[in-house]
Amino acid sequence: MAITYSENDETKTVEFTVSGRVTRADYDKVVAPMQAFIDRHGKVKMIEIIESFDGFEPSVLWPGIKFDFQNIRHISHVAVVSDIGWISPVSKAAGAFLSTKLRTFEMSEVDQARAWVASA
Repeated sequence: MAITYSENDETKTVEFTVSGRVTRADYDKVVAPMQAFIDRHGKVKMIEIIESFDGFEPSVLWPGIKFDFQNIRHISHVAVVSDIGWISPVSKAAGAFLSTKLRTFEMSEVDQARAWVASA
């Protein structure tokens, strides 16, 4: 599986890890619980850990865009954690257009990312 997913109701935080290629099945396993989490809490925070990324199946693109547009106003903070060189600048560029507070971290800083999100 390319995505692992966990929730923390106490801090209203979802955390997921991407490793490899994201399939539609991977996406479908994560999106329903994440939507339920957002519906339950209203405003949530997110930690995205990207260990490796080998792309995604094209069938993920449109549902992913729709999910993001419907829910971005419900996500207050995002920590993006990765050592992949292009992830940080792309994340920062996207974050410039969002009201969501976004910070990037290296893999060695995953504990700092979790602390930043938890304290927000």
